[in-house]
Amino acid sequence: MAAMTPGIPRPALPGRPAAAVRSSRPRRRSERAVGMVEFALVAPLAFLLLMGLLVLGIVVMNLIQLTNAVRDGARAAAVCGGAGFQSGSTQTLPNGVTCSTPLALNSYITTKLQSITGVTPNVTILTSGGTDLTQCSKGVEVKVFASFAQPLYFPLVGRLIGDSGNSTVRTISATGEATCEQ
Repeated sequence: MAAMTPGIPRPALPGRPAAAVRSSRPRRRSERAVGMVEFALVAPLAFLLLMGLLVLGIVVMNLIQLTNAVRDGARAAAVCGGAGFQSGSTQTLPNGVTCSTPLALNSYITTKLQSITGVTPNVTILTSGGTDLTQCSKGVEVKVFASFAQPLYFPLVGRLIGDSGNSTVRTISATGEATCEQ
């Protein structure tokens, strides 16, 4: 039988597969160094991409929470508006508090946003005529607007999605509308 050359597979015999091609020489130091250089170039970009996705996920989640709170607030304002704010009213908000003042409604919306830590929302409630909620009557549109400065936690990501001139925050806002029922 002929002598086998290293690195060349053995021919297949009936009932036996050919041996895998395998180099008999060890990896050189330069080949290992190339792997380390490639990792050093790719790792920071992968880390930045991962952090960007994480921060973007937080921003989108908080935007959804803000939108839901504003929508719930607009529904509550439509039910409580006008006559609901008069003394002796028995109208209640979904959290069980009576609709005694527009401040109770504002507090209701702010409470819905407590799960977003570190932010204080600015809430504005107006009717379509630009008047406050005590003037709400049946068929009049109520608009609830809320916004807050969302911290971005990671300045490099903030340069991409932050407010212009400020790489540490992004202002998130939402508007909800409903029609007064009273």
